[in-house]
Amino acid sequence: MRKLVYLILLAMPALASGGEESSGVLLWKAINTLILLGIIYHFGGKYIKRFFEGRRKSVADIVEEAQRAREESVKALEEAQRKLKEAKYKLQEGIKIAQETAKLERENALNQANEIAERMKNQAQENIKVEIRKAEARLKRYAAERALEVSKRMLLEQVNQNTTQKLVQNSLKKLEA
Repeated sequence: MRKLVYLILLAMPALASGGEESSGVLLWKAINTLILLGIIYHFGGKYIKRFFEGRRKSVADIVEEAQRAREESVKALEEAQRKLKEAKYKLQEGIKIAQETAKLERENALNQANEIAERMKNQAQENIKVEIRKAEARLKRYAAERALEVSKRMLLEQVNQNTTQKLVQNSLKKLEA
């Protein structure tokens, strides 16, 4: 209530400085406004105080909640950054392992390919040797058959009945002896 009286006292000089007609009206308007404010304060002061206290508390709660949320966000961000670093490290390790594995697999594949190529080469050489032996055997048979045919022809050409009789007689003499 004291504040209201102080407010009226402060407003009086400002109201008195105007013209006579307007100052009187203005003075009554100010007094009416002050009375209205006094009545509102007297009957609704408790409720207004409660409203503003509740509002102040809710704003304070909202600020506290925002601070907690900020702290949680900071913690979550730090955790996410830590997990990101960990994931990057795991990724790099995975890449290294994959590269090493790929290198080993490549070496194994090359070794196997070389072994297979060597086996194929040895097999081909063996097949060549076998085919050469077969060809040599065929050539020997062919040569023997040709030699026999040539011999038969030569014998038939050179041998006549007289020669045959002489051969038979010589064979009989050898058998008799």
